[in-house]
Formats: sequence, C-alpha cells, structure tokens
Amino acid sequence: MAQLIGKWSYRSFRTKAKDTSTQIVVPWAPPGELVANTDASGKITGTLTFAHGWVALTINGTITPAVEIENLPEGIVATGEGLSAVYNIQGFFIDDDHIVGTVVGVRNDLGEQPDGTSGPFALFKISP
Repeated sequence: MAQLIGKWSYRSFRTKAKDTSTQIVVPWAPPGELVANTDASGKITGTLTFAHGWVALTINGTITPAVEIENLPEGIVATGEGLSAVYNIQGFFIDDDHIVGTVVGVRNDLGEQPDGTSGPFALFKISP
C-alpha cells in the first residue's frame, strides 16, 4: 500500500478569469509544506502549512486502492480544514514520491475564490 509519510512540497493552481491573458491557470495558494503520516489501515493525518507558518490546514483522509480495470493507481482522498476554510483533495500517486490531482474549495476559500472553485495540485516528497 502506498503511504503519505514525511514532508511533501505542495502547489495548487486555479483557472484565471476569462477576460485576461491566454494563461490558463495561476497559482492558487502560495507554496506549502505537508507533513503527513499514514497508519496501517491507510488513514492519513497531517498539517499543510503555508506562508511561513501563519496558515495551517488540518489534513484527514485515506489512501485509495488501485483500480486495475480502470488503470488507476493508488491515490488519496482527503479534507483540509482551517480558519473556517474547507477543501476536498483527491489525487493519485505517480511513483512513490509524486501525487497529482484536484483540489476543490468547498467553503470560505482563504484566497477569496468562490465556493466550488477547483484546480490541479501536485505534491512532491521532500523528506521521509
């Protein structure tokens, strides 16, 4: 079973307003650092910290199994919560040290985007 353990670098992006340049996405949150652990049952717990520690989201979720018939690798399904904001996070492991997927701002986005805003994210392992 894949595990989300140790320190990971986090980046997320969102779509840009239609009346602007040809750039498709822009950074959503500043670079972040996720410190996480996965227990034997696949339960994920951790903290995703941004902007030199002044914003932190509590992360809770699970490892999802691979689905061979659909050619899907193992992944994660998680929720990030903090400062009244709530985010849904779903992604897939690319090797053991990369996770890519989608983040959705469910409520009170800290970047003041509308509820339901979504975009891609990437996690890169930086230490065990």
